[in-house]
Amino acid sequence: MSEIKTSAKGVDYADPCTLQIKKRVYSQALLMRIPHDHTDVQDISLKIGRYNIPYGLESKKPKSELTLNNEELDALVRYISENYKPLTLGQGEYINVSEESATLVENFKRLIEGQSDTARMLIENGILSDNVFLAASVIKKRDALIELREKLQEEQPERYWQEWFTRNKWVLGSDFAQIIDERVIDTENIADYIMKSYDGFVDLVEIKKPNGLPFWASTKDHGNYVPSADLTKAITQCLNYIYAIEMEANSTKFTRRIGSRVIKPRCILIFGRSYDWNDEQREAYRILNAAYNQVSILTYDHISERAQNVLGAEAIESVGDDWMQE
Repeated sequence: MSEIKTSAKGVDYADPCTLQIKKRVYSQALLMRIPHDHTDVQDISLKIGRYNIPYGLESKKPKSELTLNNEELDALVRYISENYKPLTLGQGEYINVSEESATLVENFKRLIEGQSDTARMLIENGILSDNVFLAASVIKKRDALIELREKLQEEQPERYWQEWFTRNKWVLGSDFAQIIDERVIDTENIADYIMKSYDGFVDLVEIKKPNGLPFWASTKDHGNYVPSADLTKAITQCLNYIYAIEMEANSTKFTRRIGSRVIKPRCILIFGRSYDWNDEQREAYRILNAAYNQVSILTYDHISERAQNVLGAEAIESVGDDWMQE
């Protein structure tokens, strides 16, 4: 039986348990009983950490750490006790996000958001299944899609949508590896986003607010749907950005500033709504997009459909059809 010790700060703790030792790091779990001032209540907490081994196990420099409080620890113990056996029988029987484990997944998502090292440590040591991390990611994306559909019913400024896409760049597709912090192309041109594509080159994203800017002109031209004046201006702006960034292609100072090279940049323009289009308008959109080699136009409804396709129909709870109205 482990010996219970007391730290200089009055925290009782059990002998730490080494979970795994590798060449450069080791992982360890530590149970603690933490007293509260002015009350007899004491919480049991669990600290899980991965530590470097520059000079052996004496090193306590954390590579990553996660401390679960009493409530989270109870949830984790329940989860493991209820699901460990199904895991040994087959991964397909391991987790059902729609039932009790959903609460744990939400807690896990909150705890490890932005801490991929911690998530990886828990998974590698068998404390949590990688399915939990996947489920947490699905929940986060589902929430983003629900937020998108709700906010499309409201009048939001362009700044709001810029921030939403910053938090949810996954909806733009797998071509984009990251958003580059730098937005300034030159003294006259500032893009919404300069993106680094998966091949290491620069692309652009330009965002206009979804409501109040018509996609099609109010009247047809020779029986054809044509872009509105606002859309034509936005397309022209994208083409000017592309031209400006191509002019900087040979600038060592510019490429060093953005950390990527410039070769044949493309621009995604997010503009307007399309939920109420008829077949003729959808055909006109296809023709319009085909006319540009370096600009691709998407509506907010295209973004919504793309996001749902990424998640899969089963990952999204029904949020009704009201989101389709302006």
